[in-house]
Amino acid sequence: MANSNLVSVIVPVYNVKPYLQECFDSICRQSYRNIEIILVDDGSTDGSGELCDVLAASDDRTTVLHKENGGLSDARNAGLRIAQGDWISFVDSDDYISPVFIEVLINACRDTGCQISAVPFGKPFNDGDACPLVESLDPVAPAKALPSPDVQRLMLYQTLDTGAQWRLYAKAPLGIDPFPKGLYYEDLASVYKIIHKVDSVAVVDCRELYAYRMRSNSIIRQEYRHIKGESALIIADQLYHDICNWYPDLSKAAASRCFSVCRMVFAQIPTKNNHSRQIQDEDSLWSVLSLHRKAVLRDREARPRERFAAFVAYFGKSAFSLFCCVARGLGLLR
Repeated sequence: MANSNLVSVIVPVYNVKPYLQECFDSICRQSYRNIEIILVDDGSTDGSGELCDVLAASDDRTTVLHKENGGLSDARNAGLRIAQGDWISFVDSDDYISPVFIEVLINACRDTGCQISAVPFGKPFNDGDACPLVESLDPVAPAKALPSPDVQRLMLYQTLDTGAQWRLYAKAPLGIDPFPKGLYYEDLASVYKIIHKVDSVAVVDCRELYAYRMRSNSIIRQEYRHIKGESALIIADQLYHDICNWYPDLSKAAASRCFSVCRMVFAQIPTKNNHSRQIQDEDSLWSVLSLHRKAVLRDREARPRERFAAFVAYFGKSAFSLFCCVARGLGLLR
């Protein structure tokens, strides 16, 4: 039976041995003590799985689940299936959290009556750098309850991030296996659907609660693979359809977000390639970009970089490819 006061902290683990201790220690140090820690070893090959067992022995609130590799979504879903708490938090195993992270978010839900609380973004830092976080409740502003349509708008225009990991969820809205197995950009595919199930979200405007490590081998920085293009196309199609059906007033915002993810992935495809699948992916992504460029260009709420990219898209695919090549060289893919 789930525990209404217990927070289940789910940590998917895959080949992160250099970072796992720091992540685990930050969870163990939480000021909110009534937690369980679920380490999901997703078929690690670098000793991370063995380290999970060592760490679990140091804190009896910890459970380790070893499984075959299935990806981030599959690991999160597996952890969720065995979670005992009525409250759920996800922490990426190469990140770490403030000692008051859980306390802030559960207080936000209790104070507002919301089933989900969130911070707008994690605090990004480059691997190897320090990332100081808040140590007490004093500097943290009170939570504000925002209606779900407003939260969707903020996420679509990317002023509130879609990351699943800097939120606290009541278990009920998550449902069963909320994260799609086999796709990249799983947060973009799933979080808006979870938000749709609740009336409002408690937002705490404090980035210094979650340290988000930027690694050179992260998905965004990895070389292009077909699964990236396939994922972007599937998610963009589903997201646009859902948002337009659920929130017709947000159709322009949905177009902006679909344009953004397809633009980001299009920019990762090598400019000179003879690979037939990559050429097909480029054409498919270009079709989505062409479909939404007019709405994005005319939308004054869209991010300036998206509106500029939409403007460039009117000069054709070759000009857009050149623009993306320059953006890639400047590190401006996001």
